Amino acid sequence: MCVLTYVPVADNGFIVTSNRDENIARPKANPPKKIKINGREVFCPVDPVSKGTWIATSKCYTMVLLNGGFKKHEVKPRYRQSRGQVIMEFMKWNNPETFLKNFDFNGMEPFTLVLFNNENRQQITEIKWCSGEKYITHLNSELPLIWSSATLYDQQATEKRKSWFMDHLSKSQIEISSEIILDFHNTGGIQDLENSIKLKRKNGIETVCITQIEIYPNAKYLFYNDLENNTSNRFV
Repeated sequence: MCVLTYVPVADNGFIVTSNRDENIARPKANPPKKIKINGREVFCPVDPVSKGTWIATSKCYTMVLLNGGFKKHEVKPRYRQSRGQVIMEFMKWNNPETFLKNFDFNGMEPFTLVLFNNENRQQITEIKWCSGEKYITHLNSELPLIWSSATLYDQQATEKRKSWFMDHLSKSQIEISSEIILDFHNTGGIQDLENSIKLKRKNGIETVCITQIEIYPNAKYLFYNDLENNTSNRFV
């Protein structure tokens, strides 16, 4: 929900990894499981408060939601719908352009939805809802990418985290693997307590879980590390 990385790997595959930064007082999410949304199977963890999710994978897409758009916003007392439902809503149309055209963004808190096409690595789409406007961007899939939530990190912190990520990748002497990416999500920027990748702030905001999804033409893997319960699961 609050930091996301993407790395293209061999065999036309890619690795998506997400750290969920949340107030530790919030009820813990349920581990990933297979559910059906509008007749489509989706594999995802489920938040017990919103009944939604921040990361999911289906046959066609891997989907990740980050809080905020381009900049930190003033939070309103009420919103029409939880952002945790955005991925669920996307599954009604299962297409970025159709979702952008038909989803009712009004009354929603700002968010960033990143969509990775499992069947065509070339198609990465970013949809932002911010300041009453919606934006769609198609991204270069052949380069590593990193996102940080605008609600927790200002532009300076975002650029700093990007630098850590690129440095981490450049220092690897071997082919980039899921383990190398997980190491970054656990140790990146540990010298900066306020902005480290695995976060632990004094106000109770910290990284509560790490989810990693690997997509290949003939295989898909999901790793889920529940940091609050100190448990991890790997699914094929």
